[in-house]
Amino acid sequence: MKSSWSRLAISSRTIRQSVAAIGVIISLAFVGMQIRESNIQARAAAYQAIGISTAEFHRGFDARMNRLVTESVYPEAVKRWTLEDWERIERIFTADLRLLETVLLQVEQGVLPPDATARLGYNWGPVLSNPAMACLWPELRTQVTPSVRNFIEDSTPASERLTCQVDLQALRDETILGQKKKE
Repeated sequence: MKSSWSRLAISSRTIRQSVAAIGVIISLAFVGMQIRESNIQARAAAYQAIGISTAEFHRGFDARMNRLVTESVYPEAVKRWTLEDWERIERIFTADLRLLETVLLQVEQGVLPPDATARLGYNWGPVLSNPAMACLWPELRTQVTPSVRNFIEDSTPASERLTCQVDLQALRDETILGQKKKE
């Protein structure tokens, strides 16, 4: 038979271990709450930064830029564009793609949820069915990350993609060099 002293030592040891285990659990819960709070703050900061960038981007629009965005969906309109118009719309598309790239990176890193592209207005539909984007995409696709490239190309089934009806190189040559392409 064990003495009362040995029973007390065992139960004292058990109590110490139990208290230590509870302390570890409380510490883990606290760390988990801190991580959760940090994630919420990071997500809010990401949405805020993208919102500010988008607002700044649109603040720089003038009437001609607005008109080009509207005309970009009309094949006959883009055929009449000057080289300056094409350069403007390319800057607009490039800026949009950079903002999209930021959103996709933050989704990939888990800072933003998977539906952030739609929440932030990047549910553009079939992007490559836009006549202007169809002309500029071959160059732009080389300047973006694979995630943006996939996002844009996955947005438009191959059967719905338009082919460019404007020879941008000929327009550049004619405008910059004063040379018309020989036919």
